[in-house]
Amino acid sequence: MSKHLLRVENVYKRFGDNEVLKGISFQLDKGETKVIVGPSGTGKSTILSLINMLVTPDEGHIYLEDIDITRTRDIHKVRQNIGFVFQDFGLFNHLTAKGNVMIGLTKVKKMKKKEAEEIAMEELRRVGLENFADHYPAQLSGGQKQRVGIARALAMRPKLILFDEPTSALDPELTGEVLNVMRKLANEGMTMLIVTHEMGFARTVADELIFMEDGVILEQGPPEKLFTSPEHPRTREFLFKLTDLYNEGER
Repeated sequence: MSKHLLRVENVYKRFGDNEVLKGISFQLDKGETKVIVGPSGTGKSTILSLINMLVTPDEGHIYLEDIDITRTRDIHKVRQNIGFVFQDFGLFNHLTAKGNVMIGLTKVKKMKKKEAEEIAMEELRRVGLENFADHYPAQLSGGQKQRVGIARALAMRPKLILFDEPTSALDPELTGEVLNVMRKLANEGMTMLIVTHEMGFARTVADELIFMEDGVILEQGPPEKLFTSPEHPRTREFLFKLTDLYNEGER
C-alpha cells in the first residue's frame, strides 16, 4: 500500500486552447498540510477540482491511497473521503448552520437524523459556532459562513480537506478567525491541501510550499527555505511581492 495519502502524477489539463496544467506531480502524506501559491490563472484551483473529480484530467493519474480516482466508477465514494471548502462558502441559504452541516450526513451517508445532529453540533463547536447552530446563512458574517463550510467538510470525516482560497472573500478581521480554525486543524493533524495568498499563514503552518506558475511547479519545499533562500528567481519575486503587499511573512 502506498505510504502517500494522495499522489498526483504527471497531470495535464486543457480547457479549449488553454493548457492550464502541464505535467503536475506531487504527493501529500497523512497529517500533512501543503499550501499551493502562485499568480492567478496558473492552475491552482484546477488541481483541487481534479482531485475532487469536478473535472477530469486529459493525461496523468491521481491516487487517493491506492485508488486511481481518475479511473474509478464510484466518484461519490471518493468524494466522501475528500472535503472541499469553497471560496464562496457554498452554503444552502434555506438551511440553518446546523442543517448545512447535517445534509451530507443524512443525504450521502444515510445517517439517522439524531446521529447527524450530534456530529453537526460537535463540528460547529470545533469551529466555535455552537451558539449559531440555528442561524441561517443570511444571519452570519462571511467568516462565520466559511467556518460552517469547514464544519460541514469535517463532519464527513474525510481523509483530506481541500481549501480553495478560503479567505479571498473576507475582510482582514474575518480572515483571521478562519485561519485560526485552519491552524488548529493543522495542529490536530488534519490532512490539508490549501490554495491561498495568505503568506504569513503559509509560512507558519505549511509543511511544504508549492510555487506554481503557468501550469507547472517551479519550486517546492519547506516554507522557510522558499521565503529565505529560494532557488528560482520567480519564487523570490512572487513571495517577496506578496509578503510586502500583505505585510505578512514574518513570524
